Amino acid sequence: MEQVAAKTGLSRTTVASLERGGGSVASLMKVLVVLAPNARRQAPERSYWGQGDKADRDSRFTPPDFMDDIYTAFGAVDLDPCADVRSPVIANRRILVSEGGDGLVEDWSGGLAYVNPPFSNMLAWLRRAYEQWRVGNVRTVVCLVPVRTDSAFFHDTLIAEADIFLLQGRVKFLSPQGKSQHTPFSLMIVTLGTTAEQRRRYAELASGHWLARI
Repeated sequence: MEQVAAKTGLSRTTVASLERGGGSVASLMKVLVVLAPNARRQAPERSYWGQGDKADRDSRFTPPDFMDDIYTAFGAVDLDPCADVRSPVIANRRILVSEGGDGLVEDWSGGLAYVNPPFSNMLAWLRRAYEQWRVGNVRTVVCLVPVRTDSAFFHDTLIAEADIFLLQGRVKFLSPQGKSQHTPFSLMIVTLGTTAEQRRRYAELASGHWLARI
């Protein structure tokens, strides 16, 4: 006790209090510096998607187990308009930026389009999905996006014409390195052209609930 007190500059009374489980955090840290100078705090990895460059923030991929529920409830995916070669999403047609494609410009086609867009440009992709569904280029659209309800487009259009499922809990996305990372925000499924039976099946598979249509 005397050696610890001398090395830390703390009183013997303070050191004795720490031994009994008392004392302040500041005093405890001084003792740890002396007793375990090489100790480092091991914190769990978290997904700070707001940091880093935009390309890194947007490179998060829907996990296979999440997609299994999508396939089961809504059917096979005909089109992934914002695909990535590293994404596990299975689709008959993929529009890849890495190959010069642009799902915000090219026409969509098929029965079901699955959209997990770059979240930094989420609203543009939701508008594009709505437009391509509205003109009949795709029969059904399923979008996985953050719960952001502040846009006029959400209030004026989606809330009236889309069926929206609020997911309970956080989804573990895949990072570019293949690691699982929970999203640091809540997510929702925005669907266009889904049937009541499809929505019922999805509600049985996933935790959350469908919003009532206004």
